[in-house]
Order: sequence, then structure tokens, then C-alpha cells
Amino acid sequence: MSALAHFTTGVISATVAIATMVVWQHFHPAPNMAKVDIISIVTAQQKSLTAQMKPGMDQKTQAAIIESAARFGKQLDAALTQVAAGCNCTIINAAAIIKDSPSNRIDDYTQRVNTMATAKK
Repeated sequence: MSALAHFTTGVISATVAIATMVVWQHFHPAPNMAKVDIISIVTAQQKSLTAQMKPGMDQKTQAAIIESAARFGKQLDAALTQVAAGCNCTIINAAAIIKDSPSNRIDDYTQRVNTMATAKK
């Protein structure tokens, strides 16, 4: 095979590969991302529940506090699901982000999730 044939084959192969990647990216875009500081939400709830616990409490009150913690876990999960559906995005824990790009910051939904999770239902 001549050098021109090798060159032509290489150019056609590269063009097909690039076109394939462009088409793939067009029909399979990267998901939108948002962050939530789960640790701060859970820590605040933990402090609130710890403050309610007193030595010598009756079992009924302790059971109510434990039920409140379980209810909060379910509400937090529901709030995360609702926010993810509302923004049509993937939510990641803020602790997983090492550095945000100054030009392309990830939206922070911590306050919204916290408000929804701690709302009395």
C-alpha cells in the first residue's frame, strides 16, 4: 500500500471516530450535577435529638425521639429525591467535591433539602 493510501485511511478513520464521539455526546449528554452538604444536615439533626435526650427519661419519650430520628431519615431521602427530580440533576454529597471550578460552579441545594427534610409532616 502506498503512503497516500495509509494517510487517507488514517484521516478517514480519525474522522469517523470523531464523528462517532460527537454523535454519542449529542444523544448521551453528561448529567447535570448539584451538591448537598449531607453531613451538616445530619449533624444539625443529631445535635437537636441529642439535646432532647435527658438522663432518666421514660421509655415513651425515648421511643418518640427514636421515631423522630427514623422519620427524619425518611424525610431526608424524600427531600433528596424531590430536589433531584425538580432540578433534573444528579445530587452528590458536598464532601465529595474537592474543588469547584470558579467559572462553572455546581448548584448547592443544601438549604432547600434541609428545609424540606425538617418540615413537620
